[in-house]
Amino acid sequence: MHHLRTSSRLPRSGNAALAAGALIQAALGTEFVFAGLSKAVNHDYAAQFKGFVQGSPGATSGLLAPLIQLLVVPNIDVAAQLAKYIELVAGTILLLAAVEVLRRRFSAPLGAPHGYEPLVALLSACAALALGALSLGIYMVQGGRLPTINPAFAFSSPIAIELLVVPFLVGIAWLELGRFRALRELNARA
Repeated sequence: MHHLRTSSRLPRSGNAALAAGALIQAALGTEFVFAGLSKAVNHDYAAQFKGFVQGSPGATSGLLAPLIQLLVVPNIDVAAQLAKYIELVAGTILLLAAVEVLRRRFSAPLGAPHGYEPLVALLSACAALALGALSLGIYMVQGGRLPTINPAFAFSSPIAIELLVVPFLVGIAWLELGRFRALRELNARA
């Protein structure tokens, strides 16, 4: 049985931060993989996407409305497929990168370093940023506003999930970019 590895190059809090980040990353990756798969098995997805976009307040007014009318509405089928595949591919990347962080917490041979790790970290950072942009875009299309104090939210969340995941994804991207730099420097020294 492999034992969890304690690294001499990181304080224990560094390992704990990586593990916590990987847990959040795995949860977000799983969320987006399931969302992408749900779109993939929905035979009416393209029509529903068209109705969603055209019926949303942010498509006709607001900051993104001109962009949506210029780029998304005329290319609605392409936009629908793009949203589906961003969720599916980027979610899978986040999930696999989280597993890779977990793998490195073990001693060799399972936890041995590999030359592909910097690329995985960089891809994961890009995936997190793409999903963050997609989530923020969806929130804006829905006519989302900044969260406020409202008695109607006394028993529900005042922050929509599309907006809530954005800072988590930016945090994951930041963590993965830091991991990319550290792993790239470590590989350069080896």
